[in-house]
Amino acid sequence: MSVLFEIESYDGKRVRFTRVQWLHIVFFHPEVESEQDKIKQTLKEPEIVVEGATSDTKVCYKMFGVTPVSRKYLAVVVKVLNAEGFIMTSYFTGRIRRGKVLWKKGALS
Repeated sequence: MSVLFEIESYDGKRVRFTRVQWLHIVFFHPEVESEQDKIKQTLKEPEIVVEGATSDTKVCYKMFGVTPVSRKYLAVVVKVLNAEGFIMTSYFTGRIRRGKVLWKKGALS
């Protein structure tokens, strides 16, 4: 499994992004194909992080004024195992998922 990049996320955890997951993302969300830099930026500097569908996943959101699909949030879904994580998927969306807020920009940690 080849790793496209590893990055330290907003919370200091290492997050991997593999070629397999990249192929999954561009198949299901082709509008994200040229947006790897925005994915990195969303992981490093999200506006809000919400618990995902399961307790071991989280969704990082960052608003971008210019995207292939107009002004939207980029959502990056990360599965966290121990002290590391890996990107499961990423997509543009007009809204933030309801759920437990794990972190918010500007809030006291």
